[in-house]
Amino acid sequence: MKIRSLRHAVSQMVMPRTEGKLLSDASYRGDMAKLAEEGIGGFILFGGDIEGTPRHLAELQSRAELPLLVSSDVERGLGQQLDGGTRFPSQRAVASAIKRGSSKDTALLHAMLDAVRTEARGAGIHMVFSPVMDVNNNPDNPIICTRSFGEDQETVEWFGRQYIRGLQQRRPDGKRDLLACAKHFPGHGDTDQDSHSVLPVIRADRSRLNRVELPPFREAVKDGVGMVMIAHLLVPALDPVKPVTFSKKVVTALLREGMEFGGIIISDALDMGALSKEYPQDEIAIRAVEAGMDILLHPIDARTTIDAVVKAVEGGRLTEQRIQESVDRIMAAKKELGLFDRNGWTAPKIDYEKHRQTARELGRKALTVVSGDRKILPLDIRKGVACFVLDDDSQDMGGPFTQELVKRIGTVKSTTLTPDVCIADLSSHLDLSGADAVVIAIFSRIAASKGRSGISPALRDAAFEVLRRAKAAGKRSAVISFDSPYILGQFVDADLLIAGYDRMDAIQEAAAEMLGSKG
Repeated sequence: MKIRSLRHAVSQMVMPRTEGKLLSDASYRGDMAKLAEEGIGGFILFGGDIEGTPRHLAELQSRAELPLLVSSDVERGLGQQLDGGTRFPSQRAVASAIKRGSSKDTALLHAMLDAVRTEARGAGIHMVFSPVMDVNNNPDNPIICTRSFGEDQETVEWFGRQYIRGLQQRRPDGKRDLLACAKHFPGHGDTDQDSHSVLPVIRADRSRLNRVELPPFREAVKDGVGMVMIAHLLVPALDPVKPVTFSKKVVTALLREGMEFGGIIISDALDMGALSKEYPQDEIAIRAVEAGMDILLHPIDARTTIDAVVKAVEGGRLTEQRIQESVDRIMAAKKELGLFDRNGWTAPKIDYEKHRQTARELGRKALTVVSGDRKILPLDIRKGVACFVLDDDSQDMGGPFTQELVKRIGTVKSTTLTPDVCIADLSSHLDLSGADAVVIAIFSRIAASKGRSGISPALRDAAFEVLRRAKAAGKRSAVISFDSPYILGQFVDADLLIAGYDRMDAIQEAAAEMLGSKG
């Protein structure tokens, strides 16, 4: 379709944030509609619900001359963003749950991917920022961690292939419901910093990158992934001077030409601290397009970003041909998704309860005893259990776990510890005489700008003291991490170390059942 002006063309390359929960407000929705009328290419959706948000997105579509591409970060299913959608386990939990040689397990995996695809498209979403193709080869990684399928590239490649094929499955008419996105190129796994806050540096040499970080992305391209997201990183072995987002050597020479990727190259969010703390937003936009970006995701201000790129073309820094190349790819994606079809897309009836059952089954299968003698399970409980919930983010976590533990065992003395609780405050809770066993349940979110995936020193020391007292009293002990599995390495004195890889209710309940029942 012909683009009527340079500004309209550039607008197609810009994808600002829209808040699903605010779209119910007429004023906010009017602001979003104005952007749609001005020719914005689409939105990245955060939040909302499965009832109102699809209607509001449809209204925005009706105000746009060209169809809008709506994207969302749904690594863990639609329920990660929209109330009422199904929340599935993290990628690491899925990799733990699924045995690749089992036809039953692979069928379960594809049932999950079918559910994500139908729920997302039913909500009005066309592009999902999944799968994460980073190899999480740094235990101290504060932002990837359980979002990755694991520590070796072969596992990442296999699961990435399943996600890409499942999410991008074609309909009988040849169109796709969704485009998947391989992220975060060229690999965000080997860093102990978070690009939401600073610019991380990947110090691996080219040989290691070619052996570990890059193969999953090469395979994703071969598997036909529709999008690749560029990470905000400095990788001196690839470009010693420029962040990857600004590097033509990495974005164009390596990915577009070297890997022969013909799909959409999208930036990570342009408001992230890795770039926004060092560069003005107009310069961020221009340099990203110079590098080869097709879509500028989540800028601080959409109109300022459009103005900057238009001026760069008018001033000769960028060419109209460069803009047209990106617009052609964006239009091709919209056609592949059937967004220009006159009859539109008819949402199938979605069985959310069936999807939730799939999520529960995956969650229960993900739970893994990583150290200790599983034969001592279920724990021999006659008097009761002393349960310590380490709530690293002070979010009132652990309810499903402790409630199920009470059902299974009966007598549970539960104590919640947060980072502001020091060892001295534990004295009133450390009488273990009424318990046969001690359980420590750890909740520590993998979250943007948190800066770490481990627990706070105060909680770690409190856990050490609990385990010391348990050992001195001859009590069995179990430590369960419902987020990062790497936390468990600090507690080798426990009789059992159990990884949940995710804090979803089904995994918490399965952990309680594992401890207190033969099932």
